[in-house]
Amino acid sequence: MAPQKSNDVSRRTFLQGAGAIGASSLLTSNQAVAKPLKTTLPTRVLGRTKQQVPILTLGSWPCGRSSDVDVADVERLTREAIDLGVTLIDTARNYGKAEEGIGRGLKGRRDEVFLTTKVWADTADEAKASFEQSLKLLGTEQVDLLYLHSVGNRDVKQVLAEGGALSYLLKQKEIGTTRFIGLSGHSRVETFLPLIKTGQFDVVMMAMNFVDRHTYGFESKVLPAAREQNMGIICMKVFGGIRGGFAAADGPNPGPEMQQRMLQQAIRYALDLPAVASLCIGPHTVDQLRKNVEFVKNYTPLTDGERDELMTLGKRLSKQWKDHY
Repeated sequence: MAPQKSNDVSRRTFLQGAGAIGASSLLTSNQAVAKPLKTTLPTRVLGRTKQQVPILTLGSWPCGRSSDVDVADVERLTREAIDLGVTLIDTARNYGKAEEGIGRGLKGRRDEVFLTTKVWADTADEAKASFEQSLKLLGTEQVDLLYLHSVGNRDVKQVLAEGGALSYLLKQKEIGTTRFIGLSGHSRVETFLPLIKTGQFDVVMMAMNFVDRHTYGFESKVLPAAREQNMGIICMKVFGGIRGGFAAADGPNPGPEMQQRMLQQAIRYALDLPAVASLCIGPHTVDQLRKNVEFVKNYTPLTDGERDELMTLGKRLSKQWKDHY
């Protein structure tokens, strides 16, 4: 345990800088204590966080950015997700209207969910500006997990330097505005490894599906390194993202990149990956959310023959999808 003087300084410094969000109520003696969540879905342990989480996470990039969805729709989607047992909710400041809608949906229900958000940041100042806005929009004093996002586009040396984004994330964990910190991203796997090797990050979320494994290689390069650290592992882009990629995010709902007939197989592939705790899938509509819930409820492991067929199909599709993140 740190000397009492150091604890007093940390507490005083934080209260001076963030009193507007009621920071004194955030300080905890053990950030790793699991938070009980009610869910009707199967759960898995999120690595060293010790948190039991549902195997489906509500992603909010598609609904937050889409012109087909308004803030009230995101609010309804959030409440429906919680009712269905999807009590791990993922969002970010750059997801358009997502944080505002989720914040409305969480009114009176914040304690029911494991809430995550993200910062796109190389420096502590950039991270601070983003995260403080996220807390306001989400209407909360604390998230459960704060990611450093788009790791493939980060200046890793700056992130790790004095005054870098990692120093800010660690401070937030220390003072209690987040319980855990993580990494997330879609590409350039080599940028993940030095950050993972610091041993400071609790969770990693990465793009893994049976097609993109042949293009990006998260399964063969990042997943083993994360497992060595007992990091919690969340899989995103399970369906290959939305059709048309990032450029299509702000328009009408284009549907997933993957064909509808392959979605259940994609779920099975992702949940078969070693140490994966949850799949972050972003629906545009409540109907899509309900279908995703059914997909994970119907999960069964792939047989050897099914896996071989899926790998063959994925390799062929990867030549069509190419580097699409």
